[in-house]
Amino acid sequence: MRFKLVLSRVAQQQGIILLFVIAMATLWLAATGRLTLYIHQRYVVFTTGMAVVALVMASVSVIAQSRTHQHTHFAWWRRIAACVMICVVASMALLVPPTALTTTTATQRGINKGAAAQLSAEKLSHASLFAQRDYSRLTIKEWAGLLVQTHDSAFYRGKTVNLTGFVTPDTADAQIFYVSRFVVTCCAVDAQAVGVPVYAPGWRERYQPNGWVTVTGDFAAHPQQHRQQPIVVMPRSIMPTTQPKEPYEY
Repeated sequence: MRFKLVLSRVAQQQGIILLFVIAMATLWLAATGRLTLYIHQRYVVFTTGMAVVALVMASVSVIAQSRTHQHTHFAWWRRIAACVMICVVASMALLVPPTALTTTTATQRGINKGAAAQLSAEKLSHASLFAQRDYSRLTIKEWAGLLVQTHDSAFYRGKTVNLTGFVTPDTADAQIFYVSRFVVTCCAVDAQAVGVPVYAPGWRERYQPNGWVTVTGDFAAHPQQHRQQPIVVMPRSIMPTTQPKEPYEY
């Protein structure tokens, strides 16, 4: 009877329990600095505040229900289903380790296919920026924007890159991989993959897709005059590295 009573109460309060679990998971991610793996960093304070409010509301609701509880009969299968659902959500929220988006997602969504690279191109299109920009400080997103805008090899002459990102294969050219990042506008759901092509024949023998690398090199025309990627980075060094604390660009 005691077990059935517990199941009955869980079934009645499943919404509150789920809210409590999600709020706790959100606060845990915020406390460990990994909430930005799921949302834009500008929303961290707001989301954390909402999680605190949700936690307080869930706690107050549980206390109120415990004082005015009236036993309601639930079918045994509904009780068990409610418990299973709560356990699944709790496991996903608290036990699955948070990770950044991967090469698989980048391949599925396409490199430089979304609006991120185009927006970067528009941002850098003004003549004053072309003349005065400190190119040594450009990010992957900004270089991707420039590569969308112009294929003039003379423009890239003398410009070097030092970029850190994850390895994404070029599906059209086995000699190229992209040093990539995801650009997050709101959350991981809307993240767009951007990348800079690196010419490195045989790269698969030394580097794994999804592995993080730091690429230093110079721009040049593709040796085979590749039409899809006419401008590539000729690397002077490709060093494996670990995923940075902030893996996304904004």
